[in-house]
Amino acid sequence: MRSAATIAIVTTRLRKELRILILAAAACALLAYLQRYDDAAAQLAGCLVFGTLTGVAVSLLQRGGGRFRELELCEQSAPLYGRELARATALVPCIVVTAAMLAYWAVASLYVHPAAGAIALAACASYAATLVAMSATVRSGLVRVLYIALACSISAAAFALMRWPAGIALMFCIASGFIALRQYGEALASYDPV
Repeated sequence: MRSAATIAIVTTRLRKELRILILAAAACALLAYLQRYDDAAAQLAGCLVFGTLTGVAVSLLQRGGGRFRELELCEQSAPLYGRELARATALVPCIVVTAAMLAYWAVASLYVHPAAGAIALAACASYAATLVAMSATVRSGLVRVLYIALACSISAAAFALMRWPAGIALMFCIASGFIALRQYGEALASYDPV
């Protein structure tokens, strides 16, 4: 039952976000084509910035603003737990970020052999930023702005942690994403759109 509801929500939202998914993938591919490849740190920074911005933008489009009003009403009336709904709605921006990152690294691999650690860090940091930005969708005012700023700072912190062993930056991103997803689920459980 839980996986059927998740699959239904994800496929419905992805169908509505198909244009954004294609646009994000094309923009990341263009970024990879224009990217400098003589400096690995600059390459990673470019990927982190664009992956984070893609994740934050798509996350903010998921809730509120009347864009998916009918879909949100169906999800709110369905017998789902807040955590189930959080996982399902968080998967959509993560899938868009995955498509964008795959396009980026596919084009980048034509010019240079990317390091596995850079790919993993870019993906984890973008996912963590995306999940933190999802919490901004159920808030308003200054708190919403703070969540968006926090989402953007996740990638900057992950990039700064690259001076340490790569595992520390990855663990930071995984922990940030896990905490953000749990917090988003709890916020949805108590969210009253009326």
